[in-house]
Amino acid sequence: MSTSTGSVIKSSAEPFVPANEPRSLFLTFSNGFPLSEHQIFAFFDSLFPMSVEGVYVNRPGAARKLGKTDLFGKVIFRYFNIPNIVLGPYEKVCFTVDGRPMYCRRFETRRPKAGNASAAHRDRRE
Repeated sequence: MSTSTGSVIKSSAEPFVPANEPRSLFLTFSNGFPLSEHQIFAFFDSLFPMSVEGVYVNRPGAARKLGKTDLFGKVIFRYFNIPNIVLGPYEKVCFTVDGRPMYCRRFETRRPKAGNASAAHRDRRE
């Protein structure tokens, strides 16, 4: 298969899994106390002006109909040192944003479980 830029994509290629993003923090919220992208952006922008590149909050589709709220998100900074400054020597820190708790830790990309299961299945056949 070829792309509009002339590159060729091999159908047998392994899916791309990005490495841990050193500019990102994984955010979790207490159940029933979600935060919006705007609230998270405003909080970090007040601490580190012009340093937030993006904020993403999980939006569960079917779960929202059941009354469940957003429980996690991700913030990406423009600079690699900001997550280190936010966390300091700790693995996890808690901030209060608009009276709601927000827990921050390093963002680590994990392989999908289905990918690991199929790889383990292939290894057993060989």
